[in-house]
Amino acid sequence: MEEQQSLDREDVLSLITSQLRYYGYTEIAQTLTEESNIPMDQNASTELSDLLYAATYSSKDEDEDDDDDDEYDIPVIVDDISYSDDEIQSEDIPTKHLTEIDPETNHEPKQTPNYNLWYITTHRAAATCVRFKKDGKFAATGSADSSLKVLDTSKMKSHSDEDRPVIRTLYDHTGRVNDLSFHPNGLTLASCSDDRNIKLFDIATQGIKRSFRFLRDKYPVRSIDFHPTGEYMLAGTDHEAIRFWDVQNIKCYIPSNSQSNHRLSITKVRWNSNGGKFVTSSLDGSIKIWEGENGDCIQTIDNAHSGQAVSSVEFSKSGAYVLSSGCDSTSKLWDANNGKCIVTYEGAVHRNNHVQSTFLCEEDYVISSDESDNSIICWDSRTGKLLTRWSGHTGIVRYVAASPTESGFMSCGDDFRVRYWNLDPMQS
Repeated sequence: MEEQQSLDREDVLSLITSQLRYYGYTEIAQTLTEESNIPMDQNASTELSDLLYAATYSSKDEDEDDDDDDEYDIPVIVDDISYSDDEIQSEDIPTKHLTEIDPETNHEPKQTPNYNLWYITTHRAAATCVRFKKDGKFAATGSADSSLKVLDTSKMKSHSDEDRPVIRTLYDHTGRVNDLSFHPNGLTLASCSDDRNIKLFDIATQGIKRSFRFLRDKYPVRSIDFHPTGEYMLAGTDHEAIRFWDVQNIKCYIPSNSQSNHRLSITKVRWNSNGGKFVTSSLDGSIKIWEGENGDCIQTIDNAHSGQAVSSVEFSKSGAYVLSSGCDSTSKLWDANNGKCIVTYEGAVHRNNHVQSTFLCEEDYVISSDESDNSIICWDSRTGKLLTRWSGHTGIVRYVAASPTESGFMSCGDDFRVRYWNLDPMQS
């Protein structure tokens, strides 16, 4: 007898009705169950679309998958994601960036930068995240209204709505958008959400508003970051283990050593500039630094913020330092090699909300936000001196992100607004 190669009629129709319910076509699903005399499935699910999606894309790589690497908890991508010195020449760090800080040296504070508001755009609910493309030409924002916007930086700098800086508005999530990452090719934008999905959008083609690929998790996805090669993606979720996604083959891997996992939800994941290491933060109050080559945890900073949750982490451009923010109302600069705190940035209140800290482009300054007055705070990165505050938001500022190529930065928050800031033309 020939082995059955397809699902039974009842199983297929049940999948169809569940998918129809998920899309909101309840009456059509009801009619189908009555006409086909199959048991009524009250659950709405995406199982059918998930199966179709997996079958469509996995078949393309069937031949390549014959060399099965499933025995590894982390795929054998060791050589693929490591860089030679020649390959990372574009990541060479100018000396003006943070390359060495001597805690014993009395650095002279930098001049207070004079930033002004240049552009505002609005979501229909709280604006939750913002990220620049690596070349700084575009930025993207996400919202609790489940939408994304893609903006042209040059048009934001023109000070005019007539230039229409928002060049795309994307809809495909069903929950709050938590983080964003541009693919290194510049043609794809990834987003993650409380709906447990990572979605990939084509931002190069006009008129496309839906994702062309999705990666589904069992938990809400809090943070994502493409590897510099673009072949892999890090993801942090409400589970304690980090995820490595093979984007092309839609395969997910976790580290084999579960003892290295965080103890609670992961709040942020970020690669360093050449993909050799990555850093994660968690509600458990710890920061972890990992080898990008094999996924081994090489540094754990426990109680990084007095035992409070760590909201954000990122490497300096040189990779020598890690910047973090936490719910103890501080941001901190850490030596990435020995885990020692070099500078503490104080004067902003973060106790009840997860807010971000980041370097401005040349890393002379660190910015974050203050939940007590909705202001954006600026410190001298080397001395920790609080230099100034910028007002404008009328709700908690959830996210700040700096352009990687010039002085501008963006902020967004609970007032539904996304703001683009840049230096006064006289100062710049």
